[in-house]
Amino acid sequence: MNKESWTRYFTKVEGAKDKKVSSIEIDFVVENAEQGSVHVTDFQLQDGEQVTATIPNTAEWFKAKYGTLDETVTAVGDDVYLGDQPRVFENVQNRFYNIVGRGHEVIVVPNIFESNFNEPTVTTPVDLTLYAKNEFDLLRISSNYGAFKTGYGEMVYEDEPDHPLNKRYTREFIFDIPGGPGSEIKLLGTQRVATVDGKPANLASRVISVGEGKLPIRRQMFMGLAYGSNRIRIEFYKLVDGVMRDTGIGFWGIAELFHWEEGGAKF
Repeated sequence: MNKESWTRYFTKVEGAKDKKVSSIEIDFVVENAEQGSVHVTDFQLQDGEQVTATIPNTAEWFKAKYGTLDETVTAVGDDVYLGDQPRVFENVQNRFYNIVGRGHEVIVVPNIFESNFNEPTVTTPVDLTLYAKNEFDLLRISSNYGAFKTGYGEMVYEDEPDHPLNKRYTREFIFDIPGGPGSEIKLLGTQRVATVDGKPANLASRVISVGEGKLPIRRQMFMGLAYGSNRIRIEFYKLVDGVMRDTGIGFWGIAELFHWEEGGAKF
């Protein structure tokens, strides 16, 4: 049965509070229906004023969305790259996007269906794997939505109101594990894994020293992508004369996500 074809109803039955219930009689009345059938799947009684009920699990809420990637659609004439002809890939769920940047960069990762941009998708976690080209002391990955902190005690560097670390974002993850050329940074939302060269990042709320400043780390948050185009900000820092600076640290990597759609149950 289609999930849109059934409804869950809640109601409160009042009775004499000083007496026990011996029996309950229920009549179902259907109105404004020309034809069809009504199915009652289950009936549950409970004591008290708080409503509880079984809910579908995640596997019932969502199901994998598979698609077709047809490279021939965008081919122009003899579109051959290094001898590789355009190909058609069937039953594709995961998407890969290459990342290349230097210093502080904002990347855009789409959560859309290539065949139909207007077809809505379900919010999905994203897996980021980055490789540094230079030494770094701090890395922040954020949703790029935020505002500058103002006032005494709110800013990381009070002498530099416009410093990037004085701006906080609604969703951000901070790596305070130094790395060097070739260091592998993983921020995997699907597995809740965050590492630098295999060393787990600290997920706890705390305050860390960043040279002459103090950076409060609140709840560490992995990245998620809503339907449409999503901006993710990547900031590599190097400590210079007591202050974290953007020194143009290079990096490259991959963003991977899976497509989902609503499944066979609905709460």
